[in-house]
Amino acid sequence: MAGNPIQDAKAQIRRIVAESLAILTPSHRRAASVTVAQRLANLPSVRAARTLMAFLSLPTEIDTWPTIRWAWQEGKRVTVPRIEPAGAGPDLPMTQRDMVAVILRAADVEGIASHPDVRPGALGILEVPAAEPVPVSEIDVLLMPCQAVDRSGNRLGKGGGFFDRFLARPDLRAERIVVAFHEQIFDEVPVTETDQPIDMVVTDGEVLTFKRRLVEPRP
Repeated sequence: MAGNPIQDAKAQIRRIVAESLAILTPSHRRAASVTVAQRLANLPSVRAARTLMAFLSLPTEIDTWPTIRWAWQEGKRVTVPRIEPAGAGPDLPMTQRDMVAVILRAADVEGIASHPDVRPGALGILEVPAAEPVPVSEIDVLLMPCQAVDRSGNRLGKGGGFFDRFLARPDLRAERIVVAFHEQIFDEVPVTETDQPIDMVVTDGEVLTFKRRLVEPRP
């Protein structure tokens, strides 16, 4: 039986990215993460944001901790993703799960994994299990991970669809920014009708702006 060409192409890109990121040294990862954090801090939309949503990065991803700490120092409210329903085991289908934004309280620790409120979720994603949800409409800037992203503003995730469903919410008006290593940029990634576009990509190598839609400032 023939496979799905788009899904096969996505799987191939995920394999290429995994191999590319596996050979990055710890010093390269640290330097890249600092560069990305500095570039984010210089973006007018990020500086103006009152509520920032940032993913809790895994060791294979750009470290978002420098940006989170900077946001706290700037007096911003930081939220992070949590997969609902809370406490659901790994057997629950992905399509029956949703992502919400919850508050990450400020803590003077050395990294995300050291934060006293952060725990691994059922899917291996770092989460804050006991935290206050934030209305999606209050998020000004959303920082997202990716497996790959292309130069037209198309994002390839891990396949769960959490961020795509979150981006499709009509009450989300945040600017959508993917943060990644330069090695994760491709000329083109395959997309389907459920894949949601982004506004910007920030890597240690470059910043790409797409501005797919107007983001109106909150009064």
